[in-house]
Amino acid sequence: MLKAEPSVFKGKLFAIFLSFCYTESMTTKRLVRISYFTMLTIMGGLIRIPVPLTPIRFTLQVLFVAASGLVLGGRDGAFAQIAYAVLGLVGLPIFTSGGGIGYVFEPSFGYILGFPLQAFLTGFLVSRQKTLSTFKLFLCSFAGLLASYALGISYQILILTLVSHSTFAAAIATVPSVLLMLVKDIVLVYLLCLLYPKIMNLIGKANQKAKTKESVQPDSEREQPRSEGEDGEKIPEPSSPKNPVPEPVGMAKR
Repeated sequence: MLKAEPSVFKGKLFAIFLSFCYTESMTTKRLVRISYFTMLTIMGGLIRIPVPLTPIRFTLQVLFVAASGLVLGGRDGAFAQIAYAVLGLVGLPIFTSGGGIGYVFEPSFGYILGFPLQAFLTGFLVSRQKTLSTFKLFLCSFAGLLASYALGISYQILILTLVSHSTFAAAIATVPSVLLMLVKDIVLVYLLCLLYPKIMNLIGKANQKAKTKESVQPDSEREQPRSEGEDGEKIPEPSSPKNPVPEPVGMAKR
């Protein structure tokens, strides 16, 4: 009975996420785009570049989190990152050190909590701009990045002191290594802002191609017009009578 409780909790967690994301305006197209960025965030976490002489491993997660906010907007970008967090908490090993509900006691889980905040804030700030430039995009992305790191660092210090029973000084000593990752992410986000116009042009062309394919159909696939009755039933074509009336004898045919 006790062994079933974690799985029941995971099921409830996933159900809460689905009910939270579902709205009447949630179309299939939106779900597909959200799932794309969830997968990109997962892939970004699997790409780990070790830093020589340090235990730090660079990942590309923050890059795709910022991209989700820029491309999808604040709400859908946050949904993509919430989906990433939920999938990891229900047991999929997609986090840096695995997965499962017990990951909430990892010091790095605060940065995962910061991903939805970063995507939402980035997209929200971009949507408030009347005109966009590389500098404005970078400022919006930088604000979301700082908010994410502020939450992540605070959570890391909290877990190290309360769960790992480290001293506060030892917990603070881990911050410089985090700042090194922040510098890396700032560079990546700036490169993303430089490529943003080209990315949106590619997405616009892809959407235009999809619309063109939907609007252009072969003549054989187009439905022929048919007459319908009041109840929507097809009216059969009039057929010639089985016993036609014979013509009078002696009448000349015209």
